[in-house]
Amino acid sequence: MARSVCVLLGSLLLQDVSSSVVSKRAFTPTVKSATLVGNVADPAINRDSCGSSRFGDRVFWTCRDSQPYDSNGAPILPLWSSSASWSNINADGTPDLLQYGGGGSRDPYFPYTDNECNTNSAGSCPDGSRYALWPDSPPLVTSTDGNVVTAYTWIRKSHIFPEQGPSTTNSTVTLVNFSFSTPDPDPATSLYKMTYNLDNPDRDALPTVSLVDENFWLYGGIPYGAYGSVIKDGTAYLFGKPSNGIVALAKVAASSIEDKSQYQYWVNDAWTSSLPGLNDTNVNIPNVSAGGQGTYYFSDFWNKWVWIGQAGISVSADYFITTADSITGPWESSVNFYSGETGTYPLGAYTLQAHPGLNPGGSTATNEIYISHTKNDAYADTALYSTPLIHIEWN
Repeated sequence: MARSVCVLLGSLLLQDVSSSVVSKRAFTPTVKSATLVGNVADPAINRDSCGSSRFGDRVFWTCRDSQPYDSNGAPILPLWSSSASWSNINADGTPDLLQYGGGGSRDPYFPYTDNECNTNSAGSCPDGSRYALWPDSPPLVTSTDGNVVTAYTWIRKSHIFPEQGPSTTNSTVTLVNFSFSTPDPDPATSLYKMTYNLDNPDRDALPTVSLVDENFWLYGGIPYGAYGSVIKDGTAYLFGKPSNGIVALAKVAASSIEDKSQYQYWVNDAWTSSLPGLNDTNVNIPNVSAGGQGTYYFSDFWNKWVWIGQAGISVSADYFITTADSITGPWESSVNFYSGETGTYPLGAYTLQAHPGLNPGGSTATNEIYISHTKNDAYADTALYSTPLIHIEWN
């Protein structure tokens, strides 16, 4: 199921990240302390691959495959392809670990369409395949107008087919490995919109979610936004990582997310309004990630752009970081700054994420960050997910 910081250079750079050549200083963050805070969890739901965004005074989580527990604490069916929840911020400014909300709904949070095998909550098709509508990055909050928060998520329409691999003996349990193949490695990408009124008296109610465009990015194209996204000075920057492994960048005014005619794309070291193709040259940005899943954000403390995440081919909780003075690069070579506990299942750890919204006041003006990963452990003949949350203080 694994599927994915600069001296002050003046107000011009902060307002517009362009192709201008800027001076760059070497910067390699190092860890002062790393504290395992605990497991972020909903006691009623086994959740895979969770990411978070700050909504007002709370944290909003979106996750992949989710299941209820039986009376013995084992995950059982039904499985639904995505779920969402809240968590609170404690009085001292630290994050609470309890996820809650949703009223016990067993429908996928990001809805399926009629042509995505939507007769069940997992997107399972009669031929044994699935439409795995899995969010790879947390919602991008684009505005808070009055008390109404608006956010967006891009999700690739992955159609996967299970292939049984060799069994693995892990302690006393024999586990069957499954790899997932697809005839469509670069599917279309759907855009979902979330809205939430911070004055809603029902604290369990989740943001309303709607499908803006099932095929916002077309089949065979770059899935901008699905690999990561970040807002700075009213501009949304969206990263896409197609099957050929490049990482490409687009930008658009935060108020124009739904209007593709307003997008610009980083190609040949310049912004252009022409949408590049999957295999166009000079689209990839070197070192903009370590290749795996992760999170982009802007550190006001470092005055740098940051990516934190996983190496491209890995099922371990080895966290990498890269930083840049400009979002378009050059980015530093990524370095492993922390290694967490990996689970006992063959896919032991994945979905490494950073959570800037968990910082005090949701601010990145402090020299710290919360990180998490999905720890995948064997439980009888199934997988049990957990989400260890780690607090990093930098030197």
